Amino acid sequence: MGEPLRPITDLSLDELRAVMRDLGQAEYRAEQVAGWVYRSTVTSFAEMSNIPKALREALAERFRYHALEERAALLSTDAETRKLVLSLPDGELIESVLMRYPQRPDGTGSERATVCVSTQVGCPVKCAFCATGLMGFSRNLSAGEILDQALYFLRWTREHPPIVRNVVFMGMGEPLLNYDATMSAVDRLVDTRCAGMGVHRMTVSTSGWLPGIERLIEDSLAVRLAVSLHAPNDELRTSLVPLNRRFPIPQLMETLHRYQRATGRRVTFEYTLLDGVNDSPALARELVSLLKGLDSHVNLIPMNPVSDLPFQPSPWPVVDEFHRILRDAGVICTVRREMGRDIKAACGQLRSELQKRERKSA
Repeated sequence: MGEPLRPITDLSLDELRAVMRDLGQAEYRAEQVAGWVYRSTVTSFAEMSNIPKALREALAERFRYHALEERAALLSTDAETRKLVLSLPDGELIESVLMRYPQRPDGTGSERATVCVSTQVGCPVKCAFCATGLMGFSRNLSAGEILDQALYFLRWTREHPPIVRNVVFMGMGEPLLNYDATMSAVDRLVDTRCAGMGVHRMTVSTSGWLPGIERLIEDSLAVRLAVSLHAPNDELRTSLVPLNRRFPIPQLMETLHRYQRATGRRVTFEYTLLDGVNDSPALARELVSLLKGLDSHVNLIPMNPVSDLPFQPSPWPVVDEFHRILRDAGVICTVRREMGRDIKAACGQLRSELQKRERKSA
């Protein structure tokens, strides 16, 4: 049957212009095609009404319009979280999540939507509390496979507002271990000739892959950086995030201080609270000391329980006390709203459940 067709979203604008030249078309057709792919709700080349029929047919012969196909979908009971398992052309499975945030009860703020995308099939980092780590690592995603996750929900929310305004690279995988494809996806999401989203609305998360952070220091794309910290000292963090053996906390913090001096950007720290593991008042005070001198924001995350892992979420009084200690010390700190627990919205959970069901029915 041969190799699957390459998704059109794998092509940069320059590559798309080269395709137009090869097909004997004017280069401006590349921008027209990109407009349909990135800024419309159409789902096939045939629907591109201002593109010559012969060109539409030629593109359909050479490329896939979608890199992904929906395999499973779940909607939370509050209808604010929508999670998908998506199949790639080679049959591998990944997850993406749409999170919709209503206006605050006091009437401030506005409705908004964020999509969380994966960058790898599985993950080689294997954080102790993460369902994705249980499945091992298969491969990196291409730029098109990353992009198409955001585009899937961009199309959907154009018809079911609020439209996606933020993309977080926090799904399955370590984005900075797939740096080139991840940043190529960012580039087309922010390019006004493509999706045209604000670069300040792109957040790349890392478990502490320092070569990638070093590259971000020099990168012209001013994405936001989030670091999965989860512990304020090496002994505890190494037990939760094995990558800490290679890049321990002092080295990580030195790199982040250099990153901030070079870019002027605030660093977000993700801290998943695990009952009786990393949630004590003493650890909260240790975290305060660690963050001194760095413009930072701590995002406290109540854990979504995973049946195959030995951790449980911290009780709410413990979360509140941890939050209070950081806030009283002047640390900018928020507690992430629990979203999608009823639909297994933690990274890797739904994919694992789907694969278990398929093995039982085989």
